[in-house]
Amino acid sequence: MITIVLGWRNLWRNSRRSLITIGGFSCAFAFLIALVGFGRGLSIQMLRNGTELMAGHIQIHDRQYLPDRILHRTIGGAEGADWQGLIERLRRYPKVRQAAPRVYGSALLSTGDKSSGAQVVGVEPASERGLGRLFTEETAASLAVRGSLVAGEVLALDLGARIGSEVAVVTQASDGTLGNSLFRLTGILRTGLPQLDRSLAVIRLDDAMELLALPPGRIHEIAVKVDNPMDAPAVARDLASRAALPAEAQALSWRELLPQLSSYVEQIDAVNRFIVGLVVLFASMGVLNTMMMATFERVREFGVLNAIGMGPGAITGAVLVESFLLASLGLAGGLGLGWVLMQYLMTHGMNLARWTGEAATPYITAMTAIAFTKMHGLGNDFVVIDLRGHPLAIGEAAAR
Repeated sequence: MITIVLGWRNLWRNSRRSLITIGGFSCAFAFLIALVGFGRGLSIQMLRNGTELMAGHIQIHDRQYLPDRILHRTIGGAEGADWQGLIERLRRYPKVRQAAPRVYGSALLSTGDKSSGAQVVGVEPASERGLGRLFTEETAASLAVRGSLVAGEVLALDLGARIGSEVAVVTQASDGTLGNSLFRLTGILRTGLPQLDRSLAVIRLDDAMELLALPPGRIHEIAVKVDNPMDAPAVARDLASRAALPAEAQALSWRELLPQLSSYVEQIDAVNRFIVGLVVLFASMGVLNTMMMATFERVREFGVLNAIGMGPGAITGAVLVESFLLASLGLAGGLGLGWVLMQYLMTHGMNLARWTGEAATPYITAMTAIAFTKMHGLGNDFVVIDLRGHPLAIGEAAAR
C-alpha cells in the first residue's frame, strides 16, 4: 500500500511535467485510435467499392469459365443445373445476404448506322437490387418488362440512342448460330468508370438466355453478397462444402477474383501496422524520458529512503507504480479523446475532396475510396474512385 501512495505522490511532485507527459500520451493514443479506425474504414470502403459495384463478394461458376468467360462453360456443364434451388440454399446460409444469377455474352449493338461492341449481362433485377450498388431501384424498374435494355452512358452516346430507342443486338449463340434480337433502351447507367460505361449493356436474364440460346438450366455465374466482406474467403470455402455445388463448380471469394484489390488491402493494413508501431514507440519514449528525469533527480532521496529502512525492491516498486499511473492517466485521457474523434468520423466522415478536388489523379484521391477490380469480361484493370455516390439510372427527362 505504501508503494502505491508513494508512487501517486511522486507523480504530482512536478505536476507541470506530469501533465505535459499525460497530455502528450493522451494525444498520441487518441491519434492512434483515430488512425486505426480511419485505416480500417478505408480498407472496408475500398473493398466495398471494388466488390459491391457489380462483382460481389463471392462468385460461383464452372472451374474453366474464368478468366476468358467461355460461353459454353456454364454451371453444371452442358446439362445445366437447378440453379434456382442452389440460390435458395445460398440465401438460407446465415452469413449470406443475397445471391443472384447472371449470364454473360459479347455482342454488337447497333441503332441505324451506328454500332458498338458491348458486354451483355443478363440479370434478375429483383435479385441484383440487394447485391450491388449498380442496380438501383430505377435500374430495376427499367428492366421490369421483357425486351428492355439498360446501357452505359458512353455506350448510349456512341450509339446515338435515347430513352425509347430501338437497339439491335447481335451475338454468337451457344448453339453456333447467330443470336439477334431487338431491344428498347429503357435506362442509362452512369457508373463513373468510362470504360465500363462504354462497354456495359444489361438485359433481363430470360432475354439473355433466349438471345444466347441457353437452355433454362444453364447460367454462367451466381454472385453472392455476404455480411462481412472480410469473411468472404471462409464463407466461400464453407459454401463449397455445404451448399452442394454442382460438379465442376467452384466458389471464389473476392481475394481470388480480384488479386489486385486483395494486395492493395494487405498493403494498407501493413502500412497501418507500421504507423501504429511508430506511434507506440514514440509515446513510450516520451514516458521513458519523463521517468528517467524523475528518477535521476531523486537519487539522493532514494539514498535517504534506503538508509531509513526502505529496501531496493520497495523503491523500484514505487517508481514502477508512478510509471504505471502516468501511462494509465494518459491512456484514459486518450481513450476519451479518441472516442470523441471516432464519433465525429463515424457521423460526419472526412471529405478529402476539399484538399484534392474531384479532378485529382487516382494516387492523390486514393484516400477517398479506391479499389482495383477486373470487371466482367472487359479484360482491363480499373481504379474505382467513388466520388459521386451511387451509380445513376438516368430517366428520359435527364437523358434529353
